[in-house]
Amino acid sequence: NGEADLKVLIAGDGKGLAAVRSLVAELRLAGAQIRPPVPLDELPALLARGDIHLVCQQPGTEGLLVPSKIYSTLAAGRPSLFVGPADCEVGRIVCESGSGFVVEPGDVGRAADVLGRLAAGAALRRGMGRNARAYYERHFGRDRSVRRIVAILESAADGRAVGKGRAFGGGFG
Repeated sequence: NGEADLKVLIAGDGKGLAAVRSLVAELRLAGAQIRPPVPLDELPALLARGDIHLVCQQPGTEGLLVPSKIYSTLAAGRPSLFVGPADCEVGRIVCESGSGFVVEPGDVGRAADVLGRLAAGAALRRGMGRNARAYYERHFGRDRSVRRIVAILESAADGRAVGKGRAFGGGFG
């Protein structure tokens, strides 16, 4: 039918697992694999297997949390499809980094279009993956994180506030 062959791998056991299983059945994704979470030492290999990573955030949670998967996806150098509010931290990261696409929750047509483009575009995926890794290194890499931790500790010793009003995650970004 001209469509790219997508394989779906879902790893995790969160509270939404039953809904995910129902959706997989409803969409008749016969090749979809649902597996339990992997040990932390196996996570890099699992992330490297994925050509496209899905990151989701429930509307109403922006400003309260940042899904940590965005940092793992950036570190793995993989493109992401973020389904969530465009005006939140993850939406900003994805747009600013050029590492993927942002789709508002409920916009199934756009999500399908984006997945089709990513699945069919190996060069697009590679470019977005390079952007992801470069952004991670600039903003969340080890050197940056160590400097950030030192600044936080020094400010605590001096009684100053550092990073007030910004979510921390993925290496104290």
